Amino acid sequence: MIRFARTAVAAAAACLVMTACTGPANMEPPQVDVPTPLPEGIEFAPEASPSDPDTSCDPLASYSPGSVTAEQARATLDNPDQISIGISQSTNLMGYRDPETNTLAGFDIDIATAMVQAIMGDATKVRWVPMTSGEREPALAEDRVDMVVRTMSITCERWQNVEFSTEYYHAGQRLLVSRDSEIAGLAEMTSDQLVCTGASSTSVGNIVKVNPEVQPVTVPDFNDCLVLLQQGTVDAVAIDDTILAGMAVQDPTLEVVGEAFSVESYGIAFQKGNTDLARFVNGALAAMIADGRWQAAYDEWLAEPLAMDAAPLTTKYRD
Repeated sequence: MIRFARTAVAAAAACLVMTACTGPANMEPPQVDVPTPLPEGIEFAPEASPSDPDTSCDPLASYSPGSVTAEQARATLDNPDQISIGISQSTNLMGYRDPETNTLAGFDIDIATAMVQAIMGDATKVRWVPMTSGEREPALAEDRVDMVVRTMSITCERWQNVEFSTEYYHAGQRLLVSRDSEIAGLAEMTSDQLVCTGASSTSVGNIVKVNPEVQPVTVPDFNDCLVLLQQGTVDAVAIDDTILAGMAVQDPTLEVVGEAFSVESYGIAFQKGNTDLARFVNGALAAMIADGRWQAAYDEWLAEPLAMDAAPLTTKYRD
């Protein structure tokens, strides 16, 4: 029985070898069409109309610091022993998690940390709340954070929903493209080319105003645009130059091109009605600019990637 079993196994093996040998010599593996993964919430045909500056208010005019004390500022917090701040943990150079130290780092983080120190007297008394750009206003409206420090441009429309500090950074929107793309700027792009940006950013209207032919693509978080560009799904990314510079540092095959086609003034955002916290932060920002800490943060994070001096800040008060 054992000999019979061995003979049967040997015969079966020989049959397999013969089958393999007699098969087609030029057989190729089957072609499998694997769809490109796309981020949830992507829009290939978002509603867009050219944006013009909103002159219904003076967006850069915030609240005078006055005599609001740190104690009064803390009294406005949900937890007077800890401040909650909305930030990004995935925007290189501005707010990201350093993989080597597993700590938050970047220009926005430095600004936010200085505000924590001024308000709380201890920079560790903070709860960081990572969020997408689209979550910034809802997080404040729903009382999930006390303030947001996340590349948020000050606009009259946003003033209706939040309070803003004075300008803490002056940016502009440009393009990020592949180095071999031959794209020189937004105005030169054609109707069959796609430009990605964040759904809640101010870029969509700016894109259409400069080039009504190009096709905007929006995603919930502009960081998804980097992946889409690397995949070849889109031809360019349009967002603030600070954010694009961070993407180019991550991927040297990409470059920032073209002239800035907008002005983006970043402000710290607060819950609507919390003017005491805004006033105190404005005083803390003025002190940070005056004593050189602001410039030190710029030099560390943005001076080299942007290859230019920082644009002057506008400090303006409405009262």
